[in-house]
Amino acid sequence: MHVARRSGRAGEQSVGAQQVLPAVTSRRPPAWRSPRFGVGILLVVGSVALGSWALDRAASGEQMWVARHDLAPGDPVSSEDLRSVAVAWEGDEGVYLTAADVVPGSVAVSFVGAGELVPSAALGVAADVDGRPVTVPVPTGVVVEPGVLVDLWSLPRPGEGEPQQIADGAQVLGVEEDSGLLRSGSGRVARVLVDPAVVPAVLAVQADGGAVTLVERPGS
Repeated sequence: MHVARRSGRAGEQSVGAQQVLPAVTSRRPPAWRSPRFGVGILLVVGSVALGSWALDRAASGEQMWVARHDLAPGDPVSSEDLRSVAVAWEGDEGVYLTAADVVPGSVAVSFVGAGELVPSAALGVAADVDGRPVTVPVPTGVVVEPGVLVDLWSLPRPGEGEPQQIADGAQVLGVEEDSGLLRSGSGRVARVLVDPAVVPAVLAVQADGGAVTLVERPGS
């Protein structure tokens, strides 16, 4: 019986037929195609657009007046006391002062702090000022600033009565050094706007040897 033998050539040929494939390498996409790069570009473009929008908005705003310094009721007001700024105001017209609203002889009828927009209602004539200024000593340890509200109390001479409140919610117009007439313990006096009916009471206490002092109102 003849038994066929398998030749080893076939095996040798199959081994020899194997090919060496080139190594596969990964390629990164260009930086300009990276998602992070795209987000960065959008952020830059967005910030530039926002800045341009803000500048255009400010440039197209209405010219309004800002107080250069504190304006107290009764103070004369002219363009030299104000500076013009562009404001993109979207509220009602006439709320704040514009260049055309300042007329000769204008005075402040309500307090306006330095750097604040000036409301139209804050200007008028001297007859519009609702109150009269009085000067009272500032107690030691008390800190008041122009514009805040205080209460006024009369302090009779010792043994001649109890302290009494004579003014409620009076506005401080200014604070200055004491010239010595009021004998302020702190060395400072405050000009306070009070109702005209209060003025005689203040003068009577001071003339009688008593004192008028101010008391802070928290949150004012």
